[in-house]
This record gives sequence, C-alpha cells and structure tokens, in this order.
Amino acid sequence: MMIERTRSHRDGECPGASSTGSDSGIGLIEIIISMFLISLLAIAFIPVMVSAIRASTLNSTVATATRLVAQAVDEVRDAARERRATDCASAQLLNAQSDEVDAQGITLRVTTTVPTPANCVDNTVITITVVAVDLADATATPIADARTQIFLDGTP
Repeated sequence: MMIERTRSHRDGECPGASSTGSDSGIGLIEIIISMFLISLLAIAFIPVMVSAIRASTLNSTVATATRLVAQAVDEVRDAARERRATDCASAQLLNAQSDEVDAQGITLRVTTTVPTPANCVDNTVITITVVAVDLADATATPIADARTQIFLDGTP
C-alpha cells in the first residue's frame, strides 16, 4: 500500500496560487496605466465643458437682453395706453437709454428710439425701436431688438 503525502500550504496561500507572489493583487504599473487612461478621458472632456460654459454664458446674456427689451416695449405701450404719448412732441419723451449689468458682468445698453418730430405725423401710427447691445462689443451688434407701434391721435 502506498501512502500519498499531501503537501501543506503555507499560511495565507491559496491552493493553486503561484508561489512567486508576482501575480497577487493589483500592481503599481496597473494603477499608473489606469490613471493615465482616466486622465486621457478627462482631457478629452475639457473642451466640451468649456464650450458648454461659454454657451450658457451667452444664453444668459441673450435672455437678460431680451427681458430688458421686452420691459422697454411694455413701458412704451403703457405710455400710449395712459395717454402720455398722444402726439409727436409727447412721443419724444419716450426716447430713452439705460445701462444694466447682467449676471455675467456684461453691461447691456437698452436704447428706445422714437422717430424725430420731422419724421412724425399726428393721427398716424409710429414705429418705436428698442435695441439692446453689449457695451464692450466694438461692432455694437444688437443682442436683442424689438419694434412696436403706437397710434398718435394728435391731442396734446
């Protein structure tokens, strides 16, 4: 009868595991490679984030300019409704210019323009223009603009 000798395992060593110890756990090289891959993904994502932030800033400025223009148009309509602008002379009081700083620190100028008395005729409809521009923009390209019409009945 033959007696088989069983080999005893060292403490903490699993059966079938390599005895050299080089394959156990995650090595430093694997960690460095995974950090490198994660950093590549982060670098690829940065331009997307930057463009999203720029778009958000622009949209916020456009929304503020649109709100300011709408308020100015409402003021013109209220003046016509309350009979503060009934003839060409009183309509000239609607000419206005105001500056406001939005949440991003951009200064917006809102200008309300009424036709000059030479181009204004009582008992007609006049068109009033409201424009919002960025003061820092050298080209003065309108961010938002609107037009409204009011009737001047000619009574002072």
